[in-house]
Amino acid sequence: MGMGAYNLILKRRTIRRFRDKSVPLVLLKKCVNAARVSPSARNTQELEFIIVHNKGQAAKVNEAVRFGGAVREKGRVQGEEPKAFIIIIADRARASEEYTGPNVGIAAEAITLAALEAGVGSCIMGAIEREKIKGILGIPNNYALPLAIALGYPKEKPRAGETKGGKLDYWVDEKGVLHVPKRSLGEVMHIDRFGGK
Repeated sequence: MGMGAYNLILKRRTIRRFRDKSVPLVLLKKCVNAARVSPSARNTQELEFIIVHNKGQAAKVNEAVRFGGAVREKGRVQGEEPKAFIIIIADRARASEEYTGPNVGIAAEAITLAALEAGVGSCIMGAIEREKIKGILGIPNNYALPLAIALGYPKEKPRAGETKGGKLDYWVDEKGVLHVPKRSLGEVMHIDRFGGK
């Protein structure tokens, strides 16, 4: 039996370093299926998904993403690259400025949680070279490419913790563990009205 949706959400951290172990195609398909049946505003269903499972293709896509972002110490590490990607694309004929962004977010969360339930870590990336990825994967121009999700078995265990002095900067401790500050529940939650406790 799984750990339950709430605990899975609490456990999920962005993973940037992966073990040398391929992700089974059947699991990647399960992740896409979780996204496929997720809510879609007004049931627009504009999203489609490209699984990048082939090692050579994954390496090409990996060169077209900015891996690490604000976590320079934990960015791209040779030999610890993602083993697969799921690319979220949106059919422009069905997409809408109002709904596509939320739909992409919902789908990305479904993918990452389905992966984590099977022990696979993920990194949701918007800092990507879209035209380069479109060329690598043969994505037509009538599709937008909002996000790429890197996947693999984790080689790191980032920890979430409360902010120190309101700072949200990631930090790495003496053991090389990445710490991700999170604002406290009391800071972000309002009940019945703004400022309501």
